[in-house]
Amino acid sequence: MSLSISQAATTVDIHTNNHALASGHQKNAGIVIIGAGMAGSRFAIELARTQSNDDKSRLPITLISKEPHVGYNRIMLSPVLAGDTAFEDTYLYDNSEYEQLGITVLAGVAVETIDTKCQCIELDDGQTFNYAKLVMATGSTARVIPFPNHTAKGVHVFRDLADVTALMDYARQGKTGLVIGGGVLGLEAACALAAQGASMTVIHMDGYVLNRQLDLPAAELLQAELSRRGVDLAVSAHTEAIEMNDAGEVCGLSLKDGHTLAADFIVMAVGVIPNTALAKQSGLEVNRGIVVDNFMHTSCPNVYAIGECIEREGELFGMVAPVNQQVDTLVTVLKDALIENDINVIDSKATVPDHWVPFVSKPLSLKLKVSGMSAFSAGQIAFDDEAADTVETLVYRQPALNHYHCLYLKENKLIGAVLYGDTSDGSFYSQLIIDNVDITPIKDTLIFGEAYCHLDEITLNNSPTTEVDVEFNDTEKNINHHKVAELLEDAL
Repeated sequence: MSLSISQAATTVDIHTNNHALASGHQKNAGIVIIGAGMAGSRFAIELARTQSNDDKSRLPITLISKEPHVGYNRIMLSPVLAGDTAFEDTYLYDNSEYEQLGITVLAGVAVETIDTKCQCIELDDGQTFNYAKLVMATGSTARVIPFPNHTAKGVHVFRDLADVTALMDYARQGKTGLVIGGGVLGLEAACALAAQGASMTVIHMDGYVLNRQLDLPAAELLQAELSRRGVDLAVSAHTEAIEMNDAGEVCGLSLKDGHTLAADFIVMAVGVIPNTALAKQSGLEVNRGIVVDNFMHTSCPNVYAIGECIEREGELFGMVAPVNQQVDTLVTVLKDALIENDINVIDSKATVPDHWVPFVSKPLSLKLKVSGMSAFSAGQIAFDDEAADTVETLVYRQPALNHYHCLYLKENKLIGAVLYGDTSDGSFYSQLIIDNVDITPIKDTLIFGEAYCHLDEITLNNSPTTEVDVEFNDTEKNINHHKVAELLEDAL
């Protein structure tokens, strides 16, 4: 079989030796990965890098992609939609890397059935393959809320290249669009389409956008910037139905308060749903996602799962960081894989090899960056009245630059952070939260970021100013930020 992947264009061309595939039964397709998105493609590459080409016991790696585009960075679709990045620049790896590492890539084909007893899969083009190990990396599907007329022409999601192409066509014609959903994806889509010429409004059911990730002051700064970029907002707005004309095309959106908004197209950005149909059909344990243990085993021997399709201890995963960690875990499990040897610990207390690294879920952080508009959050930032009484807040504002930082402390531990404008210290704060660090020695300088926190001898509490506020619950302490900067320069 010969393989050629062209990633310089917007399609991937697969050329195969039909005679070699016609027999169907390649007795050992080795480690088969279903899904070549960010999780599947990264796993294939990272696993292959651990293996020696001289190792005779090395299992081959086969990567199967339903999409013709293999291993692109889905997160980069937003700048592609905005016209800032070409699609061919979103690929995670060059096709030469798959070839050099000996990875067989089958693109534009889907797995129809899995026989876990015979350890065999069948593709929708009739090919069949045996596997030694099977990795489900089937990802997720954009959620579509079944409002009346949700199948009308002009209703889209924002998930793949086909969506990008269709939405860019609307924008370049100056059409009027609505985005249902004020989360990260919805805001990025609205900004990108507005930059391309569309008239955009975001419809959000809560009181302000990114309400799960930002506090109100940060959200208000973000919303003001969205307005300056030509993106209108309808908050506390609940959709009643999608309106369409006699030709079955979108013409507006009816809200439950009686208002109707005109629209030529609508984008639903209301989350994703794990792709579990194939796993469920194959007899794997599925809840909201494919159930796995700490080492990415499913309920079936020799079958594993990673990425947005999985569920572990009731948790789903839609962020890059935990998915990459899952990939790293599974590499430790399968880098020395043997066909006859499998340790499935999902329902047992089997002893696992020392070199296996378990997946450990960590607190998530959020980053939003749209053409110079930056926001970050990590940890817990919302509290009920009783919990709020035990939480201390540090707040930094620099109105001239639209910078806002708010840190949430409890028992001298950082438990949450919201940054807007300058988010450069996001990773620093996130790590303090993850590591549960006692911040007592750096408490006075913590709000100013990592660069200031090693200078414990600098006392900030008594320097007057009107520019920067540091708030401890309801008590405000004014600090001269410029004077602090001068002292720090002297100290350095």
